Amino acid sequence: MKINIKKALIITLTFLFLIVCVGCSGNAKSYENREDYKHLFAQTDDAAAIELKNEIIAQLEAYNNDDADGYYKLFNMSKDDLNFNIAQFDAMRKTAVLTYTPESIDTAFINEDNAQALITMTCRCEDRNTGEVLYYYRTSTTYTMVRDGKWKITLQTPGSEEDLMHTLNTTENDTAQ
Repeated sequence: MKINIKKALIITLTFLFLIVCVGCSGNAKSYENREDYKHLFAQTDDAAAIELKNEIIAQLEAYNNDDADGYYKLFNMSKDDLNFNIAQFDAMRKTAVLTYTPESIDTAFINEDNAQALITMTCRCEDRNTGEVLYYYRTSTTYTMVRDGKWKITLQTPGSEEDLMHTLNTTENDTAQ
């Protein structure tokens, strides 16, 4: 059996190129198998729901990691509004450590390119210098989203204060007061 070196090299390079391309195309992180996020996914979630939940979790992780660009990339806003929001984000982060921990994400699809997501989460804010807990509460927000190649948030609606904003004990996840 005679092996043509030129053909073998072309096939090998093509194979390596495909592996690299497939690896690069999976830019979005997948959280459904991570222990700290498994509870956000249901067995009945289809591919679109999983994709949307992964985008929202990545956004919240960016927020928790002081990554303003990563947090705001899902929002559909003008460049001026984006710059203003990033400046506010950066100013707040100089004095406070704020984390969002998602408790649930429920999705509803109008069609394949229009959806809503209801995110229930805890919000904890600590003074960056002292570590003192400034506030800790449970809240929710609804994202109205459209997909034009990528998902974008077109409307963010906060949950009802009476129903969804509960002050929490700083050492427990139970509602207090």
